[in-house]
Amino acid sequence: MAEEHTEPIDEKEGKRKIKVVADIDERLAIQGQAYMKGQLKEALMLAYEIIELAKSEGLISFIEEQEQLIARIKKLLEKREEEHRKWLRAVQEKSKLEKLKELRIELKNLENIFNTAFELGDFLKTEVTIKKAKNLLSQLDDKEVKNKWQDFEKKHLEAKLKKKLIKRAQEVIEESIELKEKFCFDDLKSKLTNIIKQLKENNVEENLKELEYIQNDTLNAEKVYLNVIENIQKLIKEVEILQKYKDFKNFKTKCEALLKLAKSIGKKELIKQYTKLLIKLQKDLKFEELKENVKKLNEEGLNLLKKGDISVSIAKFEMIKEVINYYLEEL
Repeated sequence: MAEEHTEPIDEKEGKRKIKVVADIDERLAIQGQAYMKGQLKEALMLAYEIIELAKSEGLISFIEEQEQLIARIKKLLEKREEEHRKWLRAVQEKSKLEKLKELRIELKNLENIFNTAFELGDFLKTEVTIKKAKNLLSQLDDKEVKNKWQDFEKKHLEAKLKKKLIKRAQEVIEESIELKEKFCFDDLKSKLTNIIKQLKENNVEENLKELEYIQNDTLNAEKVYLNVIENIQKLIKEVEILQKYKDFKNFKTKCEALLKLAKSIGKKELIKQYTKLLIKLQKDLKFEELKENVKKLNEEGLNLLKKGDISVSIAKFEMIKEVINYYLEEL
């Protein structure tokens, strides 16, 4: 019974081994074609499958053969990957060089645009051009080109500032006429000091001499103005004293002098105030003259009356009436 049971088992193992070998041969055929076509990953995958099949039946020769093949394929794959990396680096380098070439061409065009705009004084365009160039320069590792555009930007900023300062200087020159006429010396001095300082700091010669002349002239005009103010203050005190003591003659002289000075520096309130005062003074003077005339005529009339010259005396008294009527008409 034992012998009958052994023969079928051997036969079964033999059939299984034959099937495994057939499966291996089938894979070897496919592997060979894949290898010849350069399909190394597919051949490698089949090698691992063949090894697994060979291990199940202990087919050492297949295992060793496939392990050797795996080693060769891995070397070939490494070589292929290295060649691919080299090719990729070459492609990237070529692309980089082409891009750099394009960047340089674009920057050169922008340089021409900048120079033309700068010559025309179109600082809006130069500013836009610099911004475009900066975007390109961020992609370019070239110190020399970057330094060139830094110089362009500095040149642009200096020219733009110069134009702005010249414009401001001309504005201050125009403003100085009105400010001087209005005697606004503090405001004018501040503006002149500020613009002159900026022009000197930025080496801008335009309008500088004219502004310095205006500055010097303003200081002189201010001295004259302050001197007039001082004289006006003195005259105001003198007029107050003369008015208090009713020194009408000197009061009128001082008041007229005060008005003349006030008009010279445009002091409207003072002009209004002392014009009214002078008008009142003139009325007071006329009244004083009237009193003097009336007193004189009255004395003359009385003296004539004492002498008996009645008709002439009456004429003198009649003149008093005429003088008074004339005074009233003049009011």
